[in-house]
Amino acid sequence: MKSSVASSELSAQKVVAQIRKVRKAAEKASESHRRFADYRYLRAVLRAYRYFDDNNLLPHLLETAPSLLMTPVRADWHPLRVIIEATCLQPECRVRSRWTRGLEYAVGEGIDPKELSRFIRSP
Repeated sequence: MKSSVASSELSAQKVVAQIRKVRKAAEKASESHRRFADYRYLRAVLRAYRYFDDNNLLPHLLETAPSLLMTPVRADWHPLRVIIEATCLQPECRVRSRWTRGLEYAVGEGIDPKELSRFIRSP
């Protein structure tokens, strides 16, 4: 029983640490006045999603988001939306929804985070 609690706490710590990295990227993007500054933030979101998926932390993300990250979570939300809601400084829900749908498409296509900006710009 102790090992499952300890592993749960370790997983929560990993989730929070990764979300902190994405929040730093969001802060840098919001401070920047460059046209494509949000691409770095979206790349950080996709990188965090890949990390959570590769390490089987997506269920832990959905558990820790409401309690530790103070992020509302709906039952039908994709984990990408949870990451965006936990880190985004953009006040408009419409923008966050579009970013989520775009990243879901990129995940479906198997796009690497390094190639996300090229994928977004392609016709």
